[in-house]
Amino acid sequence: MADAEKDAKSETKQDTSGMNVEELTELLTFEKALAEERLDLLMRCRADLDNVMKRSAREKEDNIRYASLKLVSKLLPVLDSLDVAAKHDEGSKVLYMQLLDILSGEGLMPIEAKGVRFDPYRHEALFQVTTQELEEGYVAEEIQKGYIFNSHVIRFSKVAVAKR
Repeated sequence: MADAEKDAKSETKQDTSGMNVEELTELLTFEKALAEERLDLLMRCRADLDNVMKRSAREKEDNIRYASLKLVSKLLPVLDSLDVAAKHDEGSKVLYMQLLDILSGEGLMPIEAKGVRFDPYRHEALFQVTTQELEEGYVAEEIQKGYIFNSHVIRFSKVAVAKR
């Protein structure tokens, strides 16, 4: 044991042989309060450590989940071009489907738009069109496809909304 530790222990140890019951009770109360205070501090430190570890694990999980977000965002114009080309060429359709499958594996999902109720959290209304085919407030036309990446909208669908 180091000298400093011996000195600290000898200071805390008291000769209780010459003390009366009141003094011993007072000393016991003091020591008990000190022990409770230190236990409380220890419990708080443990809770803080648990919170830091949980937050760190969540951040690591988010970093892994969104690591490919930048690349996926850069590929969206390519996906759009292939989507347009796929309407006219079978080979482009195959390429579009392959790229969409790869990006879907990373967490990319197209947003449903045409024929569904307008949702301001997923759709961006560019204009309204008068139509009798759809109820008011439904998407009549999709101008640009929107996408969700791991449950977060990364691009809103640009749409035309039906009105009567």
